[in-house]
Parts: sequence; C-alpha cells; structure tokens
Amino acid sequence: MKNSKNIPTELLVRYLSGEATAEEKDKIEQWRQQNSENEKVFLEFKSIWDAKYHSLIPAEVMESDWQKIHQRIFIPTAQRGKVALLDAFLKIAAVLLVMLAVSGALYTYWNVPGYGRWASFSTGDYVDSLRLPDNSIVYLNNHSSLKYLRNFGDGNRSVRLDGEGFFDVQHDADNPFRIHTPEGVVVEVLGTSFHLEAGKGLDELELNVTQGVVSFGYRDVLKPVYAGNSAFVKEDNVLVKPIEDNNFLSWKTGKLVFRQSSLPAIAKAIQKHFDEIKEVRLLTQSDVKVTTTFTNQPVNEVLDELELLFDKKFHLKEGVLTISD
Repeated sequence: MKNSKNIPTELLVRYLSGEATAEEKDKIEQWRQQNSENEKVFLEFKSIWDAKYHSLIPAEVMESDWQKIHQRIFIPTAQRGKVALLDAFLKIAAVLLVMLAVSGALYTYWNVPGYGRWASFSTGDYVDSLRLPDNSIVYLNNHSSLKYLRNFGDGNRSVRLDGEGFFDVQHDADNPFRIHTPEGVVVEVLGTSFHLEAGKGLDELELNVTQGVVSFGYRDVLKPVYAGNSAFVKEDNVLVKPIEDNNFLSWKTGKLVFRQSSLPAIAKAIQKHFDEIKEVRLLTQSDVKVTTTFTNQPVNEVLDELELLFDKKFHLKEGVLTISD
C-alpha cells in the first residue's frame, strides 16, 4: 500500500519503529525534503503512530486523531468562493486517503503476528509460563494469550491479556507494569503477585491479589486492591471484597482444597477446574460440609470420592455433570 506521494506505508512503519535499514532511512529523509506536502504527510503519520504505540490497544484510528487532523486542514469561509472551497475539499480528500493508508498499515503492524514490534505467547490445551524481559514471570492457563512489545521493559511494561494468568511482577518504581484486557479494564502495578481472568467471552472479569497492592479499573480511573482481596468487573461496575474462592489458582497448582465447603461451592469449583465439565446440573441438596484435598487427580477419581463424601450420585456424560440422590 502506498500513500498519495508514492512512498510505501510499510517503509514508514519500519522507519518509525527503528527497523529500517540505512538505505531505507535515506530514502525516507530524501522524500521528506522534496516538498512541504511530503513532510506534512510524514508528521500526520507519525502523530497516529505515536498514539498507537503508547496505547498498545489495536483499534481503528482514534477519534481524537481525526479531530487533530481536521484542525490542521484549512476550511475556507463562504466568502472565499468556489475555487477555495474546492481546494479545501481536495485537501481533505488527500488527507483522508493518507489516513486510510496509515490505518491499514498500523492495523497490520499491531495485529499480524511476526510483522510488527510485538510478540505473542499463547497456550493450547495446556498450562504454560514465560519470563518477560524485565524478569517478571507470567503463568497462563490453557487457551489464553499474552501480547507484549518486543522492546518491553525499555520505558514500557505494557501487555495485553486474553484469558487467565498469574503474574509475578518484578518491582520497578519508575516503570509501572500495565495489563490491558479486551473489556477495556486496566491493571497497573509496580511489583506484586496477582491472578487475573479476562476476555474469552466471560461475563465477569476477576482479579485476585496475593501480594502487595494492585490498581484496577477502566482506563485511568483506577482503584487500589490490596492483598487478600478480589475485584470483579461486570457491566462497567467494579466490586472489591475479600477472597472467597481459595481455588482460583488450582489450574496452576494442580490442587483443589476444600475446608468445610458446601455441595454448591464444590460443584462450582470442580466445573472451573476440569475442562471435561462444561455444565453442572445440581438436582439435590445437602447439609454436609466437606473438608478434603485433591492433588493432580483425574476427574473420575474426584467424582468417585465426592460421591462417598456427600452420599450422592455424580454422573458425568458429554460434558454435563448431574448431581442427584
């Protein structure tokens, strides 16, 4: 794709990202010096690039960027006549064409793996972990992904999470660690440990802080969440309360720990822990409270033991767990 002055937008992307060769840099500099229009196109491109770079959120060109461009365009008054009006429309059309090219190039840069300056780490049917360039460690549950800039740690510790992960963040008082989610929620820390589940079509976003304090909320409106507390986001509302689910890391530890737990609470926990259980149909009640621990046990063993503890039937078929008398 090329802009209105026949300079490839892909070349501009490489120039601004610092990945252009010496020959490509010379080509850009010569093109900029040819005339003022080329320099104007370059500056417009760079303004959008800078905004996209700092946000780390792939999207179409932001409304504020369009407003900035419109403010730079000469809009004549009616007294200037038809010639001036036509000239203004041509200028607007030219800028719009340039911005479409910019938008397309940036969309490719931020969304096509291997093209731009970001790296993507994804899990399949397994749990995995990675160490980021700043030595922060991230554990990802199955079917989760983490995206981060290739120059991560160089004045920018922003990542994007889609799925479930546990973060052990290295402390850096001058460089906050920020997590962006598909829901638009932002998590910001200087250095601490916490669990976060976001995206994947979830109705509710969940944060559990195990150490330190985490800033949590939408965009720049963040509230502190301290160790031992959970925060939930549903329909733009943020609720903070003490951690109630002690098994939120069972996917990482392999352990399910129950202390005087009710049948509904255990049913909910094992549904979340085992991928084999897609749905739970609780057709009975029980006053029994169970204290037990399961460590890396398959689902059939867990269900067999729960049958004995509750004196109920636990029947799993085609992803549906039915609990009955």
